[in-house]
Amino acid sequence: MSGAQVDRLEALARADAVVAPLARLQAEALQIALDPQWSQALSPEQVLAIPDEPLLHRQRLALDSHMVVAALHALLDVAIQAEIGEVLAVRDALHTGAFDPLALLQAGVVVDSPQLTRLARRAAVAPELLTTLGQVLALPLLHACGEMLASRAATRDWAVGYCPVCGAWPALAELRGLERERWLRCGRCGSAWKFPHQRCVFCGNDDFRSLHYLAPEGQQDALRAECCQRCRGYLKTVATLGALSHEAVLVRDLTTLELDLAALDQQYQRTRVLGFPLVVHLVARD
Repeated sequence: MSGAQVDRLEALARADAVVAPLARLQAEALQIALDPQWSQALSPEQVLAIPDEPLLHRQRLALDSHMVVAALHALLDVAIQAEIGEVLAVRDALHTGAFDPLALLQAGVVVDSPQLTRLARRAAVAPELLTTLGQVLALPLLHACGEMLASRAATRDWAVGYCPVCGAWPALAELRGLERERWLRCGRCGSAWKFPHQRCVFCGNDDFRSLHYLAPEGQQDALRAECCQRCRGYLKTVATLGALSHEAVLVRDLTTLELDLAALDQQYQRTRVLGFPLVVHLVARD
């Protein structure tokens, strides 16, 4: 993991008040991911590659519950320093046992919105806050799984737009090198997979008449949002010399908000649900 990219998230937080809370939480999550215990949750040799199913689907992950609690406390400390509203109530609910941190982590991994809403109700906070915390809490575990399964994912015959490891839609696409091959990148686990040009990642539409892009003037070859008029989805796309690190993917996502704003202004949407209805079972190892 690159300390320089974590430093970039910290620098971004200092420079941009809009993205500061999420940037600081992601930077802390990436530091938490350095703990090798996260990689003990999964045995890669037990993972079966089933067509069109993410590798984590139907997996049982065993975690040290003390590690999960410590990770959540670390994220809450950062959120308190960032003055994120209602976070003190989350800390109080954690201390009183109003909700289970492992349940929050599981809901974050599979993006279980109803469960996140129930947990938020128990903590007496807005669902949006607990959803953000749950998904950031999932980053260290998903990052570890992405690294362990990278070689398996790279050799799969994968023709769909969602991540071959965790089932998420890509955070962005890379146009790599002089050949400008199109690689999709997962912001949750860091996985990369090739995908054809001129095809919508979300609905598979390949009719060029309903595919177009939005880009800053004169930068369309380096930075753009590829849009589909059929499903109204969009995907940010950046030119790169080679593969970005997982940390760099998160940085690029946060530093290209102008593309998000331009796409939203044209009524395109960025879905927050997974591309595949992932089922993962988390259990306490101790």
